[in-house]
Amino acid sequence: MSKDFNKNLMKALDSTRESLTICKQAMEDSNDASCRAMYKAMIRDCEKHIEMLTGEIELHKVQKKWD
Repeated sequence: MSKDFNKNLMKALDSTRESLTICKQAMEDSNDASCRAMYKAMIRDCEKHIEMLTGEIELHKVQKKWD
């Protein structure tokens, strides 16, 4: 059985974590309220996606689909 789906989950998790780091730095560097509002929303989305991806990875482990 191909485990590409696990690789894809890890790629998505890594990319989302990197996006979260960038957005947090951008939030610190922003110079107006509209940018801060946008980055705040993006940070919330990234955190939600990390939670979802982590949950899916844990589910795969329980289902013995994880390497």
